[in-house]
Amino acid sequence: MSIKNRQFKSPVLALAALVVVAAPLFFYIHMTSAAALSQVFVRFDRMKIGTATTGTVCAKPATASTEAHVQVVFPTGYTLGLAATFTVDTTTNTASWPTGGTAWLGIGTATNVTTQTVTFPSTDLVVGTLYCFNWINSAAVQVSGSATSSNLGSVTTQDSGPATIDTAQYTTASITDDQIVVTATVPSAFSFALSSNTDALGTLTAGTIKPSPTPRTATVNTNAKNGWMVWAKDSSTGLISSSASHTIPSITPGTNSTLSTSAEGYNTGVTTSQVGGTGSITVATPFVGGILGKGGGLDATLRPLATSTGTADTAVVTLTNNVNAIASTPAASDYTDTITVVAAGLF
Repeated sequence: MSIKNRQFKSPVLALAALVVVAAPLFFYIHMTSAAALSQVFVRFDRMKIGTATTGTVCAKPATASTEAHVQVVFPTGYTLGLAATFTVDTTTNTASWPTGGTAWLGIGTATNVTTQTVTFPSTDLVVGTLYCFNWINSAAVQVSGSATSSNLGSVTTQDSGPATIDTAQYTTASITDDQIVVTATVPSAFSFALSSNTDALGTLTAGTIKPSPTPRTATVNTNAKNGWMVWAKDSSTGLISSSASHTIPSITPGTNSTLSTSAEGYNTGVTTSQVGGTGSITVATPFVGGILGKGGGLDATLRPLATSTGTADTAVVTLTNNVNAIASTPAASDYTDTITVVAAGLF
């Protein structure tokens, strides 16, 4: 029997029947009065299961009203901290916000956490503007301990009532691991080159110090992180002439000196440069050059010329050979010496 055909003698029963009939319509109107947010976005900065994380919330209001709160419902299984842990900012990581995202007006530290619902303060928002904020304390949220997809949550704006203004759902996922470990190998590298294998000093004039017309260079390129070294030795401990049975001697091998115009002498001066690299180059004290006739004598022992503390990009060791003859130096056209130059990286 329908209610409209039923007669109630009691006014109380009649009123109760009216409430029963009207109630579904009332709740339908109340539930459908809230509009959906035009856009909603919740990003978790970590998605790995069981991981504490910061994140970002964005929403675009659809209804003209005066906002006072925003509620974010986090998915079931996500562990939430106290309200005080939900501290926020609107100035960092803004480049990672969705296009058009702007700072959420009046957002502040959460005022309440109930079950999975976190309530933040807000001020009035403009319809059609995408507002964003970050929660910046990883103690606020811990991702679910299980790897699942379509983890459901929602974002809701409220007035001071509090009554819902706009709301929308979002979903996210929790995964076993959210990181990719990238590996690579850089092989050891070392190259070494001499600019030439000859150094013609030309005709000597007694009492005139003659340097290499074109000093020869040794170039090092290496990724040896601990540095590199260059050594040299010679075959004759001086310039020797077989035809004259005479040697213009190396000046005190192992020490630095400057040739005198009044004495026979032969030495090698070293200077350095480099385009790049992590190392600082030091010329060995006996071979510091850069001045006419200044350098160190070579002999049959490999002696360090230069040392670097790190990698090298076009590190250049320049060798200038200096010689001085005197009036009594026997004439000959076969004065010669062979200098061996080697290098190694300290890997």
